[in-house]
Amino acid sequence: MPVVDKNDSNFIYSLINDARVARLATIDYEDVKPHIVPVVFVFDGNSYYIPIDKKPKRNTEPGRLRRIRNIQKNPNVALLIDEYNEDWSKLFFVMIQGKGSLIGEFTEYDDIRGKRNPKADRQLEQPHLHQQEMNSSSTRSRKSQYLLQNAQSLLLEKYPQYQTVSVGQLCIKVYPEKVFSWKMSSGKIG
Repeated sequence: MPVVDKNDSNFIYSLINDARVARLATIDYEDVKPHIVPVVFVFDGNSYYIPIDKKPKRNTEPGRLRRIRNIQKNPNVALLIDEYNEDWSKLFFVMIQGKGSLIGEFTEYDDIRGKRNPKADRQLEQPHLHQQEMNSSSTRSRKSQYLLQNAQSLLLEKYPQYQTVSVGQLCIKVYPEKVFSWKMSSGKIG
């Protein structure tokens, strides 16, 4: 993970873990414009995980969600975690820029025409440059399943609502490449 100022790293880590919502920005692959949605998330100390849970108002296949299709076409994403407070001395934000990938059940990664999307399959939990390259699809599948189970466990712990609503079998994983933070300190912009 990118290094943050040592004086602020514990504070930022606490802000990230206490935050209840973030905004996920992807690049709309059709119009090449930003696409942003509010999301719940967890952070495991290395990556951020955003569940693709069952949508109560729609019976939408996960592969039809714009954010999923955008990540399949372009993995560059940003995650914004912020807090507004009428007491401006408590304002802060953390912006994470990184690579998004999909972890979970591979059968749900169909493109919008209902056909397999080989490019998206290659992006499913691809190792990042710093990671050792995986040799087989079964190893990739086991790692993806482990990451999904870990993310689901963290999500259940953070959000009690998932005790009654399915977390789902698919998550967006955001691996941070750059982290920017800002907080108001002592009445001054810091």
